[in-house]
Amino acid sequence: YQGVAGGLVAYVGLFGPGVILIFAMVPFWARLRHVKWFKSVLNGVNATAIGLVGAACVILWEAAIITAADAMVFVLAGTLAIVYNIGAPWVVLSGGIFGAILCDDALSLGQVAYCDILNGTN
Repeated sequence: YQGVAGGLVAYVGLFGPGVILIFAMVPFWARLRHVKWFKSVLNGVNATAIGLVGAACVILWEAAIITAADAMVFVLAGTLAIVYNIGAPWVVLSGGIFGAILCDDALSLGQVAYCDILNGTN
């Protein structure tokens, strides 16, 4: 599928299973959220999800951070989200604005290869 039809198929394929699962769980949720062992399972699932997000951040850092500007945007977004508890839409918006300001076409600040800064070759 290509174009709009492909986009719709991808949308349904991405979000459909989760939505179906949510609506399938709603009738049981009221009872399950009061069961002690189920609360423990949810705590474990939440801890696992946090660990996977942390691992994804490390993998993204290694793959996506090429220049000092990239590192600055990454650190800004992480600081806004974790330290200041800013909502995700505002973090994405501020990271986009900050990245646009630092890009080659705007001010071109921080466009030095990150490894050059660490090695002191710049």
